[in-house]
Amino acid sequence: MKIKNICCIGAGYVGGPTMSVIAQKCPHIKVTVVDINEQKIAECNNSQ
Repeated sequence: MKIKNICCIGAGYVGGPTMSVIAQKCPHIKVTVVDINEQKIAECNNSQ
């Protein structure tokens, strides 16, 4: 089985950094992070 997509619920102290590393190390995987806090998502999008 080949993983193509990952969705993480929560961009906090664990989810955000973990998904950042996966996105950086595995560019063939589409990483999506969702969070109830819109500011966290905006910060993630601005740091690219």
